[in-house]
Amino acid sequence: MMKCEVIKDLLPLYIDNVCSRESAELVEEHLAACGSCRSEWENMRSELRVPQNTVDMNRRESHLLEAMSAYWSRSKLKSFLKGGVLASLSLGIVISAYFGLTEWNIMRVPADIIEVKDTSQMKDGRIAFHMRLTDGYDLNQISYDMDENGNFYMIPYRPIIKKKPITTFGLFNMYQTKDPFINGVYQNKYGADAKITALYLGTRDENILIWEEGMKLPPASDTVEAELKR
Repeated sequence: MMKCEVIKDLLPLYIDNVCSRESAELVEEHLAACGSCRSEWENMRSELRVPQNTVDMNRRESHLLEAMSAYWSRSKLKSFLKGGVLASLSLGIVISAYFGLTEWNIMRVPADIIEVKDTSQMKDGRIAFHMRLTDGYDLNQISYDMDENGNFYMIPYRPIIKKKPITTFGLFNMYQTKDPFINGVYQNKYGADAKITALYLGTRDENILIWEEGMKLPPASDTVEAELKR
């Protein structure tokens, strides 16, 4: 029979099931006949056996860690998505604000920086006049206002942030006319028999009179006739 010291040396390998089949058989034969080594074997097994409550606790801790990891991943994803949405909204606001400040024609041009000269009547009956803004900035739009008494208002508008013109000629510096289009705009609102009796540059409260019915105007020059030729 194998010596107990040899068997005791093999017990850890036997318990861990890493010894050869032959060694395992020798250990089993010895344990069957030796109470001392069998007691040693049982003690070693009990020391190596993990209590069930420890296993359960480890499992719970493992599940908790998995849950925390999943939550953290979701939180990071939510934070990332939220950050992306906020960044997109912020960028959109900035772009809209910039576009609004530089492109939306919402600021009325005051009458004191509008210069009107060379008002005349063309051969075809149109009223012509030259308009120029004296502050050196561009003009983007001319809107219309009118009332049932025959008053027609041409109102210059531009964005909040003004821009310098890129040419020397444009709405900010050019001839305008009271033409069939303007008459059509007025008649479209007040009827085919309605007619404009006064033309203003500016609003109802702040304006420059361009022409009114009965006003005597000089004939347009050949230069104006050529420039405004249809």
